[in-house]
Amino acid sequence: MRKKTIGEVLRLARINQGLSIEELQAKTDIQMNLLEAMEADDFDQLPSTFYARSFLRKYAWAVELDERIILDAYDSGSMITYEEVDVDEEDLSGRRRSNKKKTSYLPLFYFVLFALSILIFVTYYVWNYIQTQPTRPSSPNYSIVSSTSSTTSTSSSSSSQTSSSSSTTESTITVSGEGNRIEARYKTSKETATVQLAVSDVTSWVSVSGSELEGGVTLSADNKNEKTTVSTKNPVAITLGVVKGVTVTVDNQTVDTSKLTTQTGTVTLTFTTD
Repeated sequence: MRKKTIGEVLRLARINQGLSIEELQAKTDIQMNLLEAMEADDFDQLPSTFYARSFLRKYAWAVELDERIILDAYDSGSMITYEEVDVDEEDLSGRRRSNKKKTSYLPLFYFVLFALSILIFVTYYVWNYIQTQPTRPSSPNYSIVSSTSSTTSTSSSSSSQTSSSSSTTESTITVSGEGNRIEARYKTSKETATVQLAVSDVTSWVSVSGSELEGGVTLSADNKNEKTTVSTKNPVAITLGVVKGVTVTVDNQTVDTSKLTTQTGTVTLTFTTD
């Protein structure tokens, strides 16, 4: 038993898992230079304490470590008591351990084949049923009925447009604050809202609290947008690693982020019913 720094423990766990730094980057979606900074205990390279905790949690998950031990050591600034495991440094080329169990995809193949068989059978049955149905004769058209139907349709369309316009004006977003934090107040009567984050030609790490994106994700040219659903019962924190070039929409309504004047910013989304 000996004491090791957080970076030493992370690197040793990665090696024992047979992961190269490139494979870990693909598994965690964290930039490689940030992974190398964590292994070197250079946490000043990370954007903030919030990012550091999030990245350490994802790193620990990827190498099967207890994230609580890692985060406790980071918060207290202490070292970790860790059991020494001999590792051949010549095997650090990314070669995986030979004793890992290979995943068998045979059951999945049989399941997909069975599902396709059912789908083909149902499709054939429906198509055959439609083909055997007799063709119904066309009903005669009368001018007075057509006129009445047209008037009714026009009235219904106008009513629908009025209802849609009324529904659109019911939900509004107002923005206040400036600097590195703004507040967006969203007036809605729904229990959930859809938050979408998109980038144009930049790369940015983003996260949405209280959702499946709480752990964060990197938006780039290969992955330009992410969408998630949040509850309107509690405020939601939307963190932007890079503000400029990132578009935030809530239920297809764009949030004005022009008052975020720093490189990294946070949008606090609150919900009201009146």
